[in-house]
Amino acid sequence: MHSASLTLVEKMTADGAFDAPIDAFIVTDMMDVGQFRSALPKGFRDVPLVQYFHENQLTFPSHPGRPPKDWDRHYAFMNVASAMLADAIWFNSEYHRRSFLEAVPPFLKSLPSPRPSGTAERLYEKSEVVPIGIGDDVFDAPRGFVSAFEPGPPVVVWNHRWEYDKGPDGFFEVLNAVKRDGQDFRLAVLGQSFENSPMVFDAMSDSLGDSIVHWGHVPDRATYLNLLRSCDVALVTAHHDFFGISVLESAAVGLDIVAPNELAYPEHFGAHRLWNRKDMRAAMAACLRKPRRGEWSANAENYRWSNVSEMAWVAMKKITVGS
Repeated sequence: MHSASLTLVEKMTADGAFDAPIDAFIVTDMMDVGQFRSALPKGFRDVPLVQYFHENQLTFPSHPGRPPKDWDRHYAFMNVASAMLADAIWFNSEYHRRSFLEAVPPFLKSLPSPRPSGTAERLYEKSEVVPIGIGDDVFDAPRGFVSAFEPGPPVVVWNHRWEYDKGPDGFFEVLNAVKRDGQDFRLAVLGQSFENSPMVFDAMSDSLGDSIVHWGHVPDRATYLNLLRSCDVALVTAHHDFFGISVLESAAVGLDIVAPNELAYPEHFGAHRLWNRKDMRAAMAACLRKPRRGEWSANAENYRWSNVSEMAWVAMKKITVGS
């Protein structure tokens, strides 16, 4: 977040990106917009700039196992200041936009004066919700698709990052509970792991070893989609998701979904189809008895890239027309 803007402008200059006109810049929430604009060559500093918020440093949850001694407000302020300096800000969900903008006033109030005023209102006026597009390869099963797994009990999938914010403890807790109740299932654990992955994955591997049909990250996209499409149920226990790409991919390939009625999920599926966390165990047991394959695919279709790209084009024209 400190050096990306300077490095990017250097690379763009070396690649000749500034040898032709540029209609707009789209940068992520990891960009210091003020520094980026200052580093641009003259003649490009007034080009319309959109900042896309996929995550943010203001409301991203702290690691429960490593609480900071004193919260470093610098990166959160960089997000707020960059949003103020951008011509438009796009969020991947309404949940994300709302949670960020609601957090801005108390955050600024915690800083020494003088402070900017009316910031959340001004940010709201130039904000849009432009979700992430899902590629056609997720929706369109290849001709002659063959399941990666032998016939047997339903396969439950974990297809998220192996990190605490995706709720692996809750995932393991629900699976242990339905297993104790005599419910049979198999388990496919996908997603990328890291050097300091939560220890619960070791416990899960030991405890549910007999039920595991796949374990580990799959770097090849086609293989990943084949494995995902071969599963039956996506159990979602995350306590942080501003959007949920992996959940929508699970829905798109036809899996049944058991997810909480929180975070961004109600926007995708409707809160009435989701669950209070205390009811997840019962919901999972019922789902495993008879998975409802294909019933969530239509919801995911709204996020097919061809639909989302049209939304992005309309939003972009608001800032580029006449510029």
